[in-house]
Amino acid sequence: MKELEQCEICPHRCKVNREAGQICRCGCDDKIKIALASVHYYEEPCISGKNGSGTVFFSHCNLNCMYCQNYEISQLGKGKEITIEELANIFLQQQEKGVHNINLVTPTMYAYQIREAIKIAKEKRTCYSYFI
Repeated sequence: MKELEQCEICPHRCKVNREAGQICRCGCDDKIKIALASVHYYEEPCISGKNGSGTVFFSHCNLNCMYCQNYEISQLGKGKEITIEELANIFLQQQEKGVHNINLVTPTMYAYQIREAIKIAKEKRTCYSYFI
């Protein structure tokens, strides 16, 4: 992905070549890494509603907040690597569960891969209206 050859996706503007396996300040290279994909209920009723919110927690973060409640995920990179195709399938699986939305948690560093996953999901099935 050309945008990852000189990464400027977040305000740190590292300019490292993630496509060549270099690691940005946020801890990311060219691979997508997620810690969890699940249906989230109750905590935020205005978002989760009756059917839940289809959450995808991405590993790593560019903020480095001192008191982060997801420290192991955001700072230590806990999670597993997945492909863009697998991410598209996660979006579709969430939709099949009837969730009200898909909630991407700390997605900034993966925006370009997410864009491609949405395109794949859209081709596979009619998805939520925001899958443009």
